Amino acid sequence: MSGARRNTLLRALVSLVLVAVLLRRIPLETVRASLAHPDPLSLAAALGVFAVSALGGALQWAWLLRGAGLRTPVGEMLRLSWVGLFFNNFLLGNVGGDAVKVMDLGRREGRTGAVLGATALDRLLGLLALTVLALGTLVLARSQNATLPPTLPLVLALAAWLGALMLLFSGRAARLFTGLLRRLPWPGPAVVAETFLAEMRGHRGRPATLARVFLLALAVQFLRVATHLLCAWALGVEMEGVRILQLFVLVPLLGILISLPISLNGLGLREMAAAGLFVSVGLTATEADAVAVEFLAYLVQVAVSLAGGVLFLAGRRGSGNRA
Repeated sequence: MSGARRNTLLRALVSLVLVAVLLRRIPLETVRASLAHPDPLSLAAALGVFAVSALGGALQWAWLLRGAGLRTPVGEMLRLSWVGLFFNNFLLGNVGGDAVKVMDLGRREGRTGAVLGATALDRLLGLLALTVLALGTLVLARSQNATLPPTLPLVLALAAWLGALMLLFSGRAARLFTGLLRRLPWPGPAVVAETFLAEMRGHRGRPATLARVFLLALAVQFLRVATHLLCAWALGVEMEGVRILQLFVLVPLLGILISLPISLNGLGLREMAAAGLFVSVGLTATEADAVAVEFLAYLVQVAVSLAGGVLFLAGRRGSGNRA
């Protein structure tokens, strides 16, 4: 069994264990009752909003690739981005799709380092935007006396993303890291790291592109949190005023949590964390409602990402015909 397949099976097992533990605490019947009869208009709106956010996410990746000098048609970049969204459902954490994009486009363009650098920066700016969105909302929520969980994780996350950007853009840090790798008996890791870090430092010289991508990432993350809000409305969960502010703080916390590569696209981990967080601040009346909202949001994401599976098969068929 290959290492990639073993990792996927391990994460599937983690998700299954988390779901099993969750269902021992919350009867399946209560979750099913919370999911019953969603409002079709709100559900359709959630699907549409998430689809728009997926297009925005694809565009921010395309901007970074363009800045790195790749001339791949924008339509192909959008296709690959949606393919990556599809593979996030099955591979490492919710970043497995990034690996698919890097391998595919990097091999075809002969610039894997450039694609890897743009993809890593895209992911990092997305997490930074998500954290900034949460912290900005948190300030407003505090002014409304909203009940919120400890905010230290968000502050630490912000420091981590900014620190990572500084290190990746630093020539001194790059020389130190690659110098350590050169001491290894294998030259490959040092060569790959040098190429990747050189591409990352190239982005440092394009502040206008970085600012534009970050602003787009803020809009994308806003839409993705709004998807959860629409799912709550679809299930009849009361969301207005202070509760909306709470949601725009808590969902980013969940997003940061599920970025850890320990489950399949956050399945199980997302719902278990939501059950504890949402009820603790009074966002939902029951844990079953919290799980139902997050599971429906997950299903919306999966449904939208299925188009990526179709595009992946179409791309393979097209490649086969050209061969």
